[in-house]
Amino acid sequence: ESQRAAQEIAQLISAIQDETTNAVRVVEDGAERTREGAVVVEQTREAFLQIGASVEDITERIEGIAVASHQIVAGARSMQQRIDEVALVAEHSSASTEEVSASTDQTAASAEEIAATAQELSGNAEELGRLVSQFKLSA
Repeated sequence: ESQRAAQEIAQLISAIQDETTNAVRVVEDGAERTREGAVVVEQTREAFLQIGASVEDITERIEGIAVASHQIVAGARSMQQRIDEVALVAEHSSASTEEVSASTDQTAASAEEIAATAQELSGNAEELGRLVSQFKLSA
């Protein structure tokens, strides 16, 4: 019986050694997976840091684009105002040109009237001169 008990104890010790070996393998496997997980976590952290930096960069660029857009709108409004001013000056110039043209037409008509009147007066003066030459004064 002691031999049988010794054999059972040997089997138990062997089973315990097997289970201990399995437990050591499981712990080593767990440790390896933990190391791998830590590497993945670190890589993920670095990726999130890069994403955060990219988001900040994009945000700054968007803000720059917004500022540039506001400047473009302000420039366009300023340009529109100047175009309106030029159009107003052109309109006034056009009105002034029309007035000058009308005045020129009136001046030309007046000059034609004066020329016609001068020609008529010249004809009258010639007629008067001819009539006066017919009279003789005796002394």
